[in-house]
Amino acid sequence: MSSPLKVKIIDTLSEETLFECTVEEMESAYQQAAQYEEMGLDVKIIAPSITQTLTNTLGMSHDEEEEYQNSVVAEMEDHDGSCCAEPSQIHAGDPDKVQ
Repeated sequence: MSSPLKVKIIDTLSEETLFECTVEEMESAYQQAAQYEEMGLDVKIIAPSITQTLTNTLGMSHDEEEEYQNSVVAEMEDHDGSCCAEPSQIHAGDPDKVQ
């Protein structure tokens, strides 16, 4: 059985977890983060990746999850220079040209 994945709000200075909720409640994490920022805190939201969510939903074992993660990394490396490998960059001189 898969365990619920958690979304966390972390104080960037102390690295303390200030708030935690399930992925299904992610909107409340963004609302809470906005409140912390209004209070003057510098926070970051840490949420599970798409692959973590998929493997958790499928109920994969730790070994199966690790194997899948490795296959995703290998697939991205096979497409070196594509949009999967790194963020696109827009040239300042030609905004229609994407590298």
